[in-house]
Amino acid sequence: MKPLSRIALTLALLVTFAGIGAPVLAGPEPGDTAAAARAEKQATYCPGVRLVAGGIAIQSGRCYVLFVLRDRRGLFLAFAQPGLRIPPGQLVRLNTPAGAKVKGRIFYLVPIRASGLVVPVDHIVLTAIRVQEVGSRVVITLSPGGTRVTVDFERRP
Repeated sequence: MKPLSRIALTLALLVTFAGIGAPVLAGPEPGDTAAAARAEKQATYCPGVRLVAGGIAIQSGRCYVLFVLRDRRGLFLAFAQPGLRIPPGQLVRLNTPAGAKVKGRIFYLVPIRASGLVVPVDHIVLTAIRVQEVGSRVVITLSPGGTRVTVDFERRP
């Protein structure tokens, strides 16, 4: 093989396999608003009665989109206003315009404990939820990144 052919073949292989080791987050393309809308619908909860966890009371009569937020104070389940259109699983830094928009529309922060949940400090992520109403309790199960987190609330009229 001629030296020029070897160089061309090497360059072609490098270009072809350059992205194999790079981490890729599964999710929609940046402009995919339909996927963001579907994800927001999956993360929306509309409590029929007031929910209480610790000293925090979540008011009924409106719908909330649930995010997982981590800041310097800790890890929280954030109840925010719908309509933010953040793609599912996308980490959003709180010090960016998108992060400031989300942070400005948060109504409640409920502290949560989760071992194995990886959300960097000063980030927020939209997560799918499952809600189970069991007697006077409401159990909200989050599953960001495959880690299950359960938050218990008391139902109060």
